[in-house]
Amino acid sequence: MTDLNSALEAAISGIQGDFAWHIEDPSTGRAWTRNAHEAYPAASTLKVAVFLRLLQLVDDGRVGLDHQIRLRRWHQVGGAGVLQYFSPETSLTVGEVATLMVILSDNTATNMIIDLTGLGAVNNLVSCLPGASHATRINRYYGKPSMALPDGTHFTAMATANDLATIYREVLAGKILGPRGRQAFWQTLLRQQDRAMAPRHFGPDILIAHKTGAIDGVRNDVGVFWLPDPTVGDEPKAYDPMMIPHLSDPSGRPIIFVALSRNLGDLRWTVENAGEAAIGRLGAAALEYFRHPDH
Repeated sequence: MTDLNSALEAAISGIQGDFAWHIEDPSTGRAWTRNAHEAYPAASTLKVAVFLRLLQLVDDGRVGLDHQIRLRRWHQVGGAGVLQYFSPETSLTVGEVATLMVILSDNTATNMIIDLTGLGAVNNLVSCLPGASHATRINRYYGKPSMALPDGTHFTAMATANDLATIYREVLAGKILGPRGRQAFWQTLLRQQDRAMAPRHFGPDILIAHKTGAIDGVRNDVGVFWLPDPTVGDEPKAYDPMMIPHLSDPSGRPIIFVALSRNLGDLRWTVENAGEAAIGRLGAAALEYFRHPDH
């Protein structure tokens, strides 16, 4: 079979833009990387870190997912999401707002959750991960161009593929969330509504818990997919990603998948965007490689 590195490079052949990735089999620790320690515009992928910090507060009993929080006009910004269209002073539960932040990448919802977590605490969480760089951070609230950025910074959030992979590795290992937080983490990310990138060519038997991100010239997708256990059952179980049942850690063999891009020449906001299609091919190449038990 073609080496995974060769298949990954073929997946982005001819695409105008720069790519980084970190694909890892946590069971062996083996990883395939490209520009993995270089900072790329994170777009919405770092909302995973906001969610992670929120769930730590839930685990500590400082915040409840059923607590009510109020939408303020200041939170409301454009871009992805539906809360920008809601009436100010609407009350929602923390869990509802966090779900919108993750599965619809709602910028307004993200700003509401950042009010609970604090930006400093989110960035500190990421910087304290094993082997983390200091390049991965959120520099301001989402959709707030009037908020100043640090000198030399041009994006709301930056991240390395290595740091994003580490987030998922630590959650898989049970090191940074308790059982309740870990369950909420996977349940929510499994319901991701944007399926145009990493799982673009996945069949209904492949579970993927992931977070996408997109701005002009940037398409990203980061998460974990699970290979079904071939020893369990005669037929692969089909999953509807829009109706995932309550699960704890999904079963099967987890594979960490992080793909980032920048300077994409294709600026179309459609599922046929060349960057989105390329990340779909990266996902397909990784899935095909790991389906073979001799790797």
